[in-house]
Amino acid sequence: MFQKGQDIIWKGSLWVLLLFFFSCSTSKPFQLTDVSPKYREYQGSDLDPHKTKDVVIPVTNNRKYDSFIEEAHRTIALLEFGENVALRADSKKTVGEAVDKEMQAAAYLEEDLPNVITRLPELIQTNQSLIDSTPNDFDGPTIGRVSRELGNILESLQQYSPKAIGIQNAIRNLRSDSNNYNQGRDIAEPETKTGTEDPILINNDTQTSKKPEKVAVKKEDTSNKISIKRLNRKSKITGKATEQINEMVKKEEEEVLSDEEKKDKEYTEQIRNGLVQVFRWEYYRKPINLEKILATHPIPRVRSAAALALGRLKAGRVTLQSAIDKDGYQVRPAAYKALSDIGDKRSLSYFIAGTKAEDPEVIAVSFEGLGKTKDPAGRELILTQGIASEYVVIVSGALRGLAYHKLDADVEIFAKFLKSPEQEIKEAAIEALAIHGSRESLRILERVAAEEPTLTMMAIDEISKNPSLSATFALIRLNESLTDEKFTKRIGEALLRRKAFGKYAIFLVEDDYLRSEPNERSVPLSYIKNKEIGLILSETKKEFAVRIGEDIVTDKYIQMKMESTLPGARNAFVTGWVFYPKIDIIEVKQLGSDGNSGKYSQLKKGKHKNLFNPIEEIKVPRKE
Repeated sequence: MFQKGQDIIWKGSLWVLLLFFFSCSTSKPFQLTDVSPKYREYQGSDLDPHKTKDVVIPVTNNRKYDSFIEEAHRTIALLEFGENVALRADSKKTVGEAVDKEMQAAAYLEEDLPNVITRLPELIQTNQSLIDSTPNDFDGPTIGRVSRELGNILESLQQYSPKAIGIQNAIRNLRSDSNNYNQGRDIAEPETKTGTEDPILINNDTQTSKKPEKVAVKKEDTSNKISIKRLNRKSKITGKATEQINEMVKKEEEEVLSDEEKKDKEYTEQIRNGLVQVFRWEYYRKPINLEKILATHPIPRVRSAAALALGRLKAGRVTLQSAIDKDGYQVRPAAYKALSDIGDKRSLSYFIAGTKAEDPEVIAVSFEGLGKTKDPAGRELILTQGIASEYVVIVSGALRGLAYHKLDADVEIFAKFLKSPEQEIKEAAIEALAIHGSRESLRILERVAAEEPTLTMMAIDEISKNPSLSATFALIRLNESLTDEKFTKRIGEALLRRKAFGKYAIFLVEDDYLRSEPNERSVPLSYIKNKEIGLILSETKKEFAVRIGEDIVTDKYIQMKMESTLPGARNAFVTGWVFYPKIDIIEVKQLGSDGNSGKYSQLKKGKHKNLFNPIEEIKVPRKE
């Protein structure tokens, strides 16, 4: 047989596979030299803020999140380093020690701190927006990992934001104080005449209470005498440096901030802590704790986040219904969305009530929830009110809800809405077809992917969500018809994720039949058209001679499983035999089955192309 192949994956590992299920599965250490190589001599010293702690930052493989996390850690490390330098220099000056090392570090910090401090407010704002968008950009346990990291960063940035100017001023004062330089300390002793007495020592601590005894000396020029004063030592500072600065900053804030500003600050801190708790309990899958937050937390925004988290966990139905009954405007839409995500039949009365609400978002998710209950009365409401609404968001929700009933008659409705001028409705119709999941729905999605380039990627993704063999056939047909590399790569990813390994047949003949036995005169089981796909099960051990046109060809029969084309067939798939020269064979190999490569091969033509390269996909963003 002729060999033909198409590589979809080369050189990967099990960790690469996991990246498609957990988009945040790697991490890397962070050190002082990552801030700037010029701080290398201070790494591991007493001034290094990372000396007593190992800092490891996650790698999400999302460029927006990774670049922010690295910049935020550089900012925090620089401010911690500056704080250590200022406090250590002050401590050394108190006991009369040299501060040469701190002076050199202060010179570097004086260059870097202004830009960092200017960026602080923008970093805090970006951090908050990333926390809010995390549930949209990640899923599963990854949400908890990323949210926890962003929460820790936000806490550190807010901690150092009010102290940043003070740290910068301390570094400037350290550089500007002439007593810190060697030339300010190394004062040469003046020459004294032989035979003269020691200079008079003036003690500030005793001079007010007792005058020093007069020493009988000859009158001479006293301009060459040295007057040495003993300075009062400052009280020794105890405790951690950060605690001392926090205490100072707190006192300053209490003096500067008004009562209203203090309340705003406390409120913001309460929101942040509440959201961090929500993401934490969602990550650890603790719906009981989320229900408690939804029922008792004083801030509506946090209660809304808890409601949405319960919906993602498919838990807390009774608490969510109670929130709809008792809570206010901001929480009720989130509770309705969560109930819709759960789709429990016992929430039917709430969904019906939600379709009569004033908020279009509540109405939309209520129609979708109605569809998930598969109640006939709910379907009637969707058909008469939902898809007839004047609001795009409501029509979209109604289409998705209708799809959960999985009735063949509804496929025509979805196809009709694919022609809508509204992009949002088109996308909702594509989602509905994917939810419906029938063979007819998949064929329509396949046609959309082939004919509408703006919707091709979405159609491929929606087909990929369907776990059936029909969806695998659709993906292989699309791979054979599409030429754009970005689409074929996405198809390769989908085949890899769904583990669609095996041999498939593409029919090369215009018209033929799948036979019940390996014989051209046996009973036909299903009609075959050109480009149809089938899963190969086995082949005959012996060869047969078959007339094809004017030629007599000798080859084997192939047993395969394909979609039934007979009207009214009981089963969606049928198994039968076809003569090998009438098909082309495609083989999809799993990772590790041939070296470390995953292959998509056309065995007859011998061609190949790289559909999906996981190593390349991961490395490219990091290079940029």
